[in-house]
Amino acid sequence: MKELAPRFEARRVARRSPYWICRGCGFRNLREHRNCRGADCKRTKPKKRVPKHAEVLRDMPYHAGWPELSVEIHGGQLHACGVCGRMPNKLRNHDRDHDHDTGKPRGVACPGRYGCNMFMPQGLTAARAQQIADYLKRVEEFYAHQTEMGGDAATGDGE
Repeated sequence: MKELAPRFEARRVARRSPYWICRGCGFRNLREHRNCRGADCKRTKPKKRVPKHAEVLRDMPYHAGWPELSVEIHGGQLHACGVCGRMPNKLRNHDRDHDHDTGKPRGVACPGRYGCNMFMPQGLTAARAQQIADYLKRVEEFYAHQTEMGGDAATGDGE
């Protein structure tokens, strides 16, 4: 009798290498060694690189000023979303919103799959958001006008 493969196989977790490679001499060092053990090499282990925009999230925790900064920028209540003004629920704080290009904080926004923070994609600017809003407004006006005329623009049933 043929044995069936399990439906969901256990995922392999990527493990960090126990070594680091010296950029000067190419010697393979144990991760816990800070200085290179290669012959006549005095280099040290390279520092961990952090993306520029991630520094602001790492260096400024949520309760270390994000809600206050959001009030200073957007007005409104402390801990309220800078976009819609909704207060956070008991289960989760709002997300810390920041500009991915400059790394500067922009305030706090509703979290989750359908929260305000999800509707602000990376690289969105005020000018681009205005273009999108104008586009959606033109579409709504078009269909509102078609409804007034008594026809359906999508199917071409105009009178």
